[in-house]
Amino acid sequence: MWCRRQAGAVLLALVLVGWLTGESSEALTTFGKSNTDPPKEVVPTPPPARPCSRQAECAGISSSSCVRTHYDPVTRCLCGDNLPPVNGQCEAQTKALYHACSNSDECNDGLICGAPNITGPAPSHLRVHAITDKICLCDTENGYRERDHSCSDAEIVKTSVFAVALVVCIRKILVS
Repeated sequence: MWCRRQAGAVLLALVLVGWLTGESSEALTTFGKSNTDPPKEVVPTPPPARPCSRQAECAGISSSSCVRTHYDPVTRCLCGDNLPPVNGQCEAQTKALYHACSNSDECNDGLICGAPNITGPAPSHLRVHAITDKICLCDTENGYRERDHSCSDAEIVKTSVFAVALVVCIRKILVS
């Protein structure tokens, strides 16, 4: 048993010495070598969109709206896809929740263009609009409900969960 351990240690030592003197010479010569790779191009991050307190402050940027998103507590002039304008221009074809609109065709699916029904003190994200402004809102007539600055199709989700549960129950009955 002791001889096997000795032989294993000797073999390990020989492999280690061979590795250090043979193929590792290249590795040893590159240690401490200066980096000659060209520097990577730094892409500047776009500045955040301009802050605003009224929809009228965004009038100079076409297709933008003064909105607050769920990830930013500041209302800003954003394009319909909630991204900042690039060079004062918006490329988004449709608009998300709370964006100014003139008709429902401008709004994303599940949204309609209408005047917000504000009773009592308005939430901060709606105070930027005048009473006459129309904005994209959740289409409640078709089952869309607002939650956390987005619209969800609550009726379809409930129906889908019920359908899955029903299929699972029927399958268990048939398998039994």
